[in-house]
Amino acid sequence: MTFQIRPCLGIQHERLAEAMNAAFSDYVVPLHLTDAQFHEIACRRGFSEDHSFLAMEGDQIAGFWFSSKPEPKMGSRAYCLSAGVIPAYRRKGLLRRLFDAVLDKHNDDKGTGLQLEVISTNEAALRGYESFGYEVVRDLNAYKLENLPFSQDVPQGVDIREIDLERLPADVSSFFDTDPTRQNQRSAMAALPETVRVFGAFAEGKLIGWQAAFSDGAIPELAVHQDWRRRGVGSALLARVATIHPEKLMFVNVDAGCCSVNGFLNAHGADVLLVQHDMFRAV
Repeated sequence: MTFQIRPCLGIQHERLAEAMNAAFSDYVVPLHLTDAQFHEIACRRGFSEDHSFLAMEGDQIAGFWFSSKPEPKMGSRAYCLSAGVIPAYRRKGLLRRLFDAVLDKHNDDKGTGLQLEVISTNEAALRGYESFGYEVVRDLNAYKLENLPFSQDVPQGVDIREIDLERLPADVSSFFDTDPTRQNQRSAMAALPETVRVFGAFAEGKLIGWQAAFSDGAIPELAVHQDWRRRGVGSALLARVATIHPEKLMFVNVDAGCCSVNGFLNAHGADVLLVQHDMFRAV
């Protein structure tokens, strides 16, 4: 077999979605992405045709590495949206060749490093990324919260209402205890603002917390100001969002070392679906 490594320039998104579904068909969490879902992922996570590469056998996609460009808000790091090889083409060194192409492009653009996430039980992928020079930075929990009969009680003096994304503060140091991963960053919401709804909690004329929810029930941000925690503000926000997603909510890439968020979700009966490793490779 002869393979060509080429950038994703000019390749239709439906072909890329098909390749992702095929590559992850036998994984712990098989993918069944629609074209629209792939488009959302690509927009939210900064997909760049110039910085993403395909391994081709003729007209057939054998493998891929989808990447963002080096992003200033990530310290000029690039984010790997997804990387994989179709089962029939594995063990041929394609992922290494794809990584080398991504790395060369990243170096040409003076990037500082490459970031990705991998499911912790995927030992083969973990060993592969480690062989490329990646190191585990932290662990990330993915939670599912089902059957949401939460009380609609709101703490006295607190008002919860829907707000525009632009109302959220740029400085979140008093609200967040850890940095979000790329897919939960503000830029991911701003890329497709029509797919996200935000509910803010106000007291004494100030924004003291908020919760954002994508249209599929995934929660990129749940934040309460440090001075207002343990007063029921987070629970009230969760209950409000549950009214528009009554079947389930998903919390993806929660820093496993963040006691406040993990403790909050555990107290509300959330179940851990899987754990991912947040990995970084400096250049």
